[in-house]
Amino acid sequence: MRRGERLFRSRFFVLGISAVPIVLTLLYMGFIAHRHLQQRGTVPVDSHPLPEAEVLIRHFHYSRTVDGKTKWFVEAERASLGKDETQTRIWDLKARIRVRKDLKLVVTGERGVIDQVRHRFYVEKVTRPVSARFSNGLTVISSHLKYVDRTDQIRTDGHVIILGPNMIIQGKGLKSVPRNQMFRIDRKVHAVFAN
Repeated sequence: MRRGERLFRSRFFVLGISAVPIVLTLLYMGFIAHRHLQQRGTVPVDSHPLPEAEVLIRHFHYSRTVDGKTKWFVEAERASLGKDETQTRIWDLKARIRVRKDLKLVVTGERGVIDQVRHRFYVEKVTRPVSARFSNGLTVISSHLKYVDRTDQIRTDGHVIILGPNMIIQGKGLKSVPRNQMFRIDRKVHAVFAN
């Protein structure tokens, strides 16, 4: 047997050749581990950040107190508030406003927003119109209403209907001061009065 043939039949040569894939695999794994340790402290840049955390609340109650007395409060079937937000989104709500000692206002709607910083809320319709009912019998109906606590006003730029004993007034745009029972409709006013 020649020397070359003996080398190929040698156990050491066969073991050495079969160890090459194992050695290459170990070197590759070592390279990956080394690279991982180098990049370990870096944070990947995400072009699509995750949405902020959101709190969902069932049977939500919110009240606005002035001088130790509740001025208005809102009850809603559910509400949601995102992290660091000052506005709460609410659904299926009823807001009660104490206009005067002898006069209360109840606003109902399907969807709305409470602004805790500006002390106001906004109500809009989804399938049913928003209604604001006064305890003296007047009712304001619209697709959306905004109540501003600072000026004690109800506003809308949409179509509005005011129903009362023996009267129907409708038009577009409303500014109302409930405390004084003052209503101003901006345009397209139609009124029907009955005896």
